Amino acid sequence: DVLNRLNPSYFRQAQPQAGAYQDPDPRLQAQKARHLSKYIFPLQYGLSNVFSQPSAAKETYKQPNFADREREIELFGTCKTPKRLKDVLVLLDKMIWRHGKCHYKLLRDTVCPSKVGELQVIARTSLIFAHRSRQRTTRRWTAASYW
Repeated sequence: DVLNRLNPSYFRQAQPQAGAYQDPDPRLQAQKARHLSKYIFPLQYGLSNVFSQPSAAKETYKQPNFADREREIELFGTCKTPKRLKDVLVLLDKMIWRHGKCHYKLLRDTVCPSKVGELQVIARTSLIFAHRSRQRTTRRWTAASYW
């Protein structure tokens, strides 16, 4: 979900014309990689974490949704990237780029071909054959009735 917000793989922009390719903005790419690192390494940025949540035995506690941290990241504001994560940002940038380039639907259809599509084609062809056979029998009957 986070990767689709940063670089959607399902929505493709129109292909640029030959010679009109522009490199993506490096600042924007670095910003996206830092944002993704806040989801993957929340403790390094001082954000709440699944494993460090306080648990009160006598109180009811609503578990926060860690899949969507946008509000928490926004409230926390900007912060410096820890030194130990600087090398990881390059890998995260590659992961975001590859996610955007991957054709997941084509990959899924190649690995797990759907039999529903084949059944629909078979059903359509059988309907066409049935319709044609009805037309032929109807034509013969109507032709015989005229004579």
